[in-house]
Amino acid sequence: MDTKKILLIDDDESTLESISSYLEELGFEVFTARNGITGLEIVKHLNPDVIITDIRMSGLTGIEFAYIMKGLKYDIPIILISSFDNKDNKFIDKCSFGYVQKPIDIHCLSDMISDACVKD
Repeated sequence: MDTKKILLIDDDESTLESISSYLEELGFEVFTARNGITGLEIVKHLNPDVIITDIRMSGLTGIEFAYIMKGLKYDIPIILISSFDNKDNKFIDKCSFGYVQKPIDIHCLSDMISDACVKD
């Protein structure tokens, strides 16, 4: 099985470092961006298997990022993460593969990534 590429977008450096480390230990190749605009540029060149993005970021939010990705016709599963309770946010189901609340349960996130990769 080939190594899956994951793009992780979050404006919090400690979140980028901790989630990246966990995912790399699980065998994923992880690329990071500190904002949605940079994330869009990376997608063009990387074509990741899964994207994980924080919902609340300055500039381009995770939900805005997900809608742009859909508008550009990218068929890449997007997992949204947030420190805030967004379970009732009606846009999450419309623009993403799933949602995980921080602090991240790495097993839940790993299972969601695996499910997203099976979709391919």
